[in-house]
Amino acid sequence: MTAEQRPPIAPQQFQRHRYTALRSPLWLCLLVALLIRVWLTYHTHGVIDGDEAMVGIQAQHILRGEHPVYYYGQHYMGSLEAYLMAVLFAIAGPSVWMLRAEPILLSLVVVWLTWKFAGVLANTAQLTSSAQQVFKTLATLCAAVSPLYDTVLELRTLGGYIETFVLMLCLLLAAFQLTRRWQAGAANKELAWRWAVIGFIVGLGFWVDQLIVSTVLAATLWIGGFCLGRFRSIVGAPLAGALGWGGETLGWGGEQVTLGGKAHAFLKSFWFATIAIPACLLGAAPAVVWGATHKWTNFIYVLQLGSIKTINVDLRPRYTSQFALIRDQTYLYKTYVAPRVISGALPIESSLLTAMHTFALWIGLFCIVATLALIALSLVWHHPELKRMRQLCGLPLLFALCTAFTFCTSTASSAGLISFQYDLAGRYATPLMLALPFFFATTFTLAYMYIHKLGRKVCPPLALVILFALLFAYLGTQVATYALTDPDATYQSPSCPIAPANNDPIIAYLQHEHVHYAWAITWIGNPIIFKTNDGIILSDPRLIINRFINYHDPGRYPAYTKALLHADRPAMLTLVMHQDTYPMLLRLLDSRHVTYKARRFPSEPGYDVLVVTSLSRTLPIEATHTFTAAFPGCI
Repeated sequence: MTAEQRPPIAPQQFQRHRYTALRSPLWLCLLVALLIRVWLTYHTHGVIDGDEAMVGIQAQHILRGEHPVYYYGQHYMGSLEAYLMAVLFAIAGPSVWMLRAEPILLSLVVVWLTWKFAGVLANTAQLTSSAQQVFKTLATLCAAVSPLYDTVLELRTLGGYIETFVLMLCLLLAAFQLTRRWQAGAANKELAWRWAVIGFIVGLGFWVDQLIVSTVLAATLWIGGFCLGRFRSIVGAPLAGALGWGGETLGWGGEQVTLGGKAHAFLKSFWFATIAIPACLLGAAPAVVWGATHKWTNFIYVLQLGSIKTINVDLRPRYTSQFALIRDQTYLYKTYVAPRVISGALPIESSLLTAMHTFALWIGLFCIVATLALIALSLVWHHPELKRMRQLCGLPLLFALCTAFTFCTSTASSAGLISFQYDLAGRYATPLMLALPFFFATTFTLAYMYIHKLGRKVCPPLALVILFALLFAYLGTQVATYALTDPDATYQSPSCPIAPANNDPIIAYLQHEHVHYAWAITWIGNPIIFKTNDGIILSDPRLIINRFINYHDPGRYPAYTKALLHADRPAMLTLVMHQDTYPMLLRLLDSRHVTYKARRFPSEPGYDVLVVTSLSRTLPIEATHTFTAAFPGCI
């Protein structure tokens, strides 16, 4: 029936549909997601680290007419997040709260996409209407109340993580819908635009963050597996019944074709995949244009992510083979990273939080293992219910396996091997959080269906109460961790957890002293630059001290370094231990006969920020051991 032939929707039916949509559990999940993320931002007092502040600085510069393509000082991680943030800054003004507002809003998109993806999966698995509703609601609720560790990373403005999560879910949904509609014999026009959407998402994703490679791998394997299975079924059909060859007909791509022409029709429809190539180039247009004028260093970087030559310089003496690196990264993932992503545990937390996250870890592991076991069993026991479970969570499980594979094999994860105590590479494994809701929903939906099927034999109301009591105990535990987490430490950078969480007194003091230029490491300086909207310019002295290079080193943002090199008597800020009464910086100034004014501000426990102003003369930064000790950095 064509669109012209369909009867018009009656006003009563339209009103009923709209009323049903408004009563959808999706709205409750979105509200829960919004409230707990706003609460977490409020609870942590808007703490931002140096890398997050740099994205905010870039957004401020965009409003002044700049058009950056990548995160400052590097040729990867596109500036999409900064442009989106600039829109909010233009509406409400730049602030820490607007900095967090951008990922909060996009996290709601992640929740909505989880609902959409869960609905498609449940419909394909042909669950009953009640089971579909349970599956969608549970998956979306688990996405709304994600583990603390995952939510913290989700809301970090590090250059595009939340944007990449949105693109990952879009790509998974697009790949699944492509194979679904292809299987149903969709028209060639529909297949063409679905391939174009996939190509555009891939291109855009590679510009925003190469972390999307795990999703590209999963989508490729999924579509490739579908094509292989489809082609084998076509080729094997004559072997199963040669008498039907050439006589049976099948609707394929909107046309009636003979059984003997199915292979030709399949190969013809497969050629529409080439449409994804120009669409991919369109999505990656910023990266392509930038690469053409910068010797393609951005694409070279992506191609070298698997090479041992690109690992952290501190690790190069330790690893001489790719196998040894993959072995240790696998150990890191299994022992430290994956448990944090699944449970929500932060690297440093109280014993109470550790106990709560241990409970969450066991629940999460049970759901993952149960889902994996069901899908593995469905491959050898072709029971209809097991087949439904494979359709329900096959692609999310494949995606989860691909995220683990890319973490363990990519040299980007090698930073985590520098120190297991500090979580330096966990963010590369966090896409696993997108699959977790489907593992929970699959396990609990299967239990719900089994209990419902038993009828009155085992008192299903009581069994259902126990089942969902366990689920809400898990969700309640996760919500409680949001309130119990240390507000000062939650959003500290793992590279420098001792930087001041509250730098407002420092800013007030610098403004009182009429300071416009100062030397400070990134973790101290960038948040001050952002909060003062370039009112106080700071640059990292380690750019010159530790690299033993000339004064023209550009640093993360060249204008800041050059401004400091030409500033008159810039102030100096450095981290010192609380019990150190005569820090190295003061000894250095005294040895050079420079007079000054010094004041200390509390940082994290055991450390202070030493602020030195009113210097009698400019002290040139030198690449010496003394200056290195005067400006200690973090990891």
